[in-house]
Amino acid sequence: MIDFRQGFTRYYVIALMVQIVWGLTPTASRFVIEEIPVELYITIRWSISGMIFSIYLLLTKSWRKIPLRDFGIISCLGLLGYGVASFGTLYGLKFGGVSNFALMAAMSPIITSLVSVLILNERPQKQFIFSLLIGVLGLILLLVGKYQVSTFEIAGISALLILMAYVCEALVFVYSKKFKSKVDTAQYLAIAQVSTALFMWVLQGIIYHQFSEVSDLTSRGLGSILFVSIVSCVLCYAILYWLLRFFDGHRLALFDGLHTLSAVFFGYIFFRDEIRWPMILGGGLILLAVVVGNLSRRNR
Repeated sequence: MIDFRQGFTRYYVIALMVQIVWGLTPTASRFVIEEIPVELYITIRWSISGMIFSIYLLLTKSWRKIPLRDFGIISCLGLLGYGVASFGTLYGLKFGGVSNFALMAAMSPIITSLVSVLILNERPQKQFIFSLLIGVLGLILLLVGKYQVSTFEIAGISALLILMAYVCEALVFVYSKKFKSKVDTAQYLAIAQVSTALFMWVLQGIIYHQFSEVSDLTSRGLGSILFVSIVSCVLCYAILYWLLRFFDGHRLALFDGLHTLSAVFFGYIFFRDEIRWPMILGGGLILLAVVVGNLSRRNR
């Protein structure tokens, strides 16, 4: 007889492991952008992951014909969520460092919830407003802490870039909801990521001309690109969507806190990022805001 509790515990362990592994992504990305330009990294990253999803669809023959209009919308959402957002996150990572980026990343669920409220006209409970205020206070403390170890300009620019990226991702999340029942997840990701890669290759040919700089990649940089493209952008996403069979979305979102802590830990281990107490307190408040916001949804 199968012990349901043991099975469910297994899913918890898998969810925890995914977030810990995902926490390596900012560190791996930092290794890459120390060797090649951000724009070239974005191009290679989404080319690899988009190709993997496309090959999977071809091998499993699971590609489904969709209206051209839907194909175009998904492509545009991909450009916004994977292209524009990547510029924000990676340049924010480059200016602010791994640990600062990781703590800022905890704002993502709050921003997504706020955008959902504004665009979908959802009526938030009082707990959500309270969680939003906590998150804003946490963000201010993060800026203060980053200012103590760098400059106000670096703190402000890195925060603005990362917040812009998460607003883009939130918009994509909101407008892509209607495709969940119409398009398979793998097909949606393939269209979005390949469209982003093709657009970036066009920019490379017309504006950036960075092809030759691929030779600057060391074995560490190449390994980091493969890790992010295969493990972070493909496997972790696939496992996350699989876990939605066993967890409600808002419950699974609570694991994002571990992702943040994991990323901060790896940032300190590999780069010795300096962390001041306002940054720790600010990150803690943002994580608390995420928990409070999710708890309020659970009681709806």
